[in-house]
Amino acid sequence: MLSHNAKGFSLIELLIVVAIIGILAGVMIPAYQSSVRKANEAAAVSTMNAIKVAEAKYVIDHRGQYGTFPQLRSEGYLDKRFVSESPHIKGYIFVLTLVNKPEKDAVSFQLQANPESAEGISATGKIYYYTEPDAGLFFNRDKPASADDDLL
Repeated sequence: MLSHNAKGFSLIELLIVVAIIGILAGVMIPAYQSSVRKANEAAAVSTMNAIKVAEAKYVIDHRGQYGTFPQLRSEGYLDKRFVSESPHIKGYIFVLTLVNKPEKDAVSFQLQANPESAEGISATGKIYYYTEPDAGLFFNRDKPASADDDLL
């Protein structure tokens, strides 16, 4: 004979708790991923500005010539995150291209920050960024940014 004073949870109570946890997870996980994506995008803008400052210092010390990531790193202008040619930092891939400009003797540069993953719920960022030495920060939400895109 079963006692009505039995302690513990019934199956219905456990199912209700599991359903509530599922609903909370369904709401919280996308919100968390969105916050991480926005933080990655803010970090990309900050990192691009830091790279521009490093290039400005480097060009002064190297007679008008800009440097690559390894050169900027070895001279102490950038930290240990920039040891490769295309460093991956907080969900973004940074691409630095040195460019010869016919109207100037000095080399210029183009800097891009592209999200590692731009699609779906696992996107590390949804905005592509681009800059040059004498320009602001350009952005594009659909494809890698260029100087033809909108300024941030």
